[in-house]
Amino acid sequence: MTPAGAVVAGTAAAALYFKEGERGIPATANCSYLSPWTTDAAAWAAGAVLIWRGLESDDPWVTFAGAAIATLHVAQFAAHKVGAR
Repeated sequence: MTPAGAVVAGTAAAALYFKEGERGIPATANCSYLSPWTTDAAAWAAGAVLIWRGLESDDPWVTFAGAAIATLHVAQFAAHKVGAR
């Protein structure tokens, strides 16, 4: 898998995971993953570091994991915190 392919695949996997997970949860539910925005920021930063390290070491699995983590937390932030402010 190419580095770009790993980023695309990780992003797509996280998007599908987020969409499926959100499907059965009411918008007003108080879910434990809806923690402060700083959790999403830290997870996005960690995902970005994993993408970078995966690219540096030519490891598509690390790149995939980083893209999935970053995408999932961007989606959670956008869906649950941006509209709530």
